[in-house]
Amino acid sequence: MSELSAISPDLFLLDGLQDFQEHSVKLVTQARRTIAILSHDLDAPIYAEEAFVAALSGFVRSSRTAQVQILVRDTKPLVETGHKLAKLHQRLSSKILLRKITVEPDDTEMAFILCDTDALLYKNDDAVYKGFANFNAAVEIKRLRDTFNYIWEYGEVEPELQILNI
Repeated sequence: MSELSAISPDLFLLDGLQDFQEHSVKLVTQARRTIAILSHDLDAPIYAEEAFVAALSGFVRSSRTAQVQILVRDTKPLVETGHKLAKLHQRLSSKILLRKITVEPDDTEMAFILCDTDALLYKNDDAVYKGFANFNAAVEIKRLRDTFNYIWEYGEVEPELQILNI
């Protein structure tokens, strides 16, 4: 179960899959304009869970300006398993943008969700369900957003995840 940090009422220490599922949905439901996700393979127990996909779908449909950017290191599992978030990306490709990472960040193990300019969910190691959620993280988000934008600039669209509309 997530633990409220003594440092800040907006900071939650996360330990376990259930914490990440719960707080990822909370972040997305509070977002208003932008969401940025960096992950190794869009970990299905978090990103393909029905509640998360529904929250993300609701977010992008809530406003004309709402947009999601996703950077993934390995797109193969998305293609092979019919990942729910990949399917949502295919249906809403103008609102949910997905690219494959070609330039690695300095910390190759991290994974995160950035919502607007204030909310953050962070994993030090994408393979381990330990990290934090901070709903007032403007300083951290600025640094991570700069990193994300640099990687995004060099990311590649994955052809196997595109739908050809004729």
